[in-house]
Amino acid sequence: MANGSIYDSDSTAAFAFDSAAAYSCDSIAAADTTATLPADSAFLTGKLVTEPHSQTAAADRQSTDMYGDMIADGIIALMAAVFIIFMKGILNVMPMVLGSLFRWKENLNIEDSVKMCRERNRFALILFPAFCVTTARYGVWSPSFIGDSGLLTSIPVTAAALVVFLLVRGLLIKIMRPSGMNGKTWKAANDALYTYFITSAILVLATAGAMSFAGCTDHAVKMAIVYECAAVWLVFLFRKMQIFKNSCSLFSAILYLCTLEILPMAVLTVPAILP
Repeated sequence: MANGSIYDSDSTAAFAFDSAAAYSCDSIAAADTTATLPADSAFLTGKLVTEPHSQTAAADRQSTDMYGDMIADGIIALMAAVFIIFMKGILNVMPMVLGSLFRWKENLNIEDSVKMCRERNRFALILFPAFCVTTARYGVWSPSFIGDSGLLTSIPVTAAALVVFLLVRGLLIKIMRPSGMNGKTWKAANDALYTYFITSAILVLATAGAMSFAGCTDHAVKMAIVYECAAVWLVFLFRKMQIFKNSCSLFSAILYLCTLEILPMAVLTVPAILP
């Protein structure tokens, strides 16, 4: 019995030692397996060690967005300061700008006064950067090639697109100028775009500020801006047609509208609509 007990104890100890050794080997093998995976498994599963890279990319994106917001806020603050400097002249021209929404002859009255015309153009120029910042911030004009880039990219691209729109429009105005139309009427009709741009830009800035303060979503702000710009543009087309109709036939007025306004606007909007 003593020998049997000794044998049994030795057998038990040996079995326990073997089990511990097997467990250690399995643990080492598992650790080795976890540490060294086949090269193709990383590409098949897509779980290559990317966490540090993803965190770095996210941090860079957050930093870029922060700089973009700072630049956008700085532009708006700068334009607000410029507005205050020229406030007196701007307030003088505002009644005529608002009156052009209801009377087409108000555009001719602005063109008659060199001072009012200059103040109108200056006010439109002051509002242009703020308008670009606001429309870029809410993605009003966001073609696919801009993608999900921040304000550092979307603001200059939006401004460049509007400048191209004005250049195309200006080129068509030079080409299509009729010989029989009064020069004053022609200039008043074409420069009326700046008058209605002032109204549109003021509405856009006021709407964006009010809706953002009220906690509305960016998409809601974007759609409100789109509808406001479209409504003001349609009023502009109607008033411009009235100005042209005073000097030419209705058919010629519609032809001029299609060539001078609708075609450049199509050049501007189609890239934002296409996928």
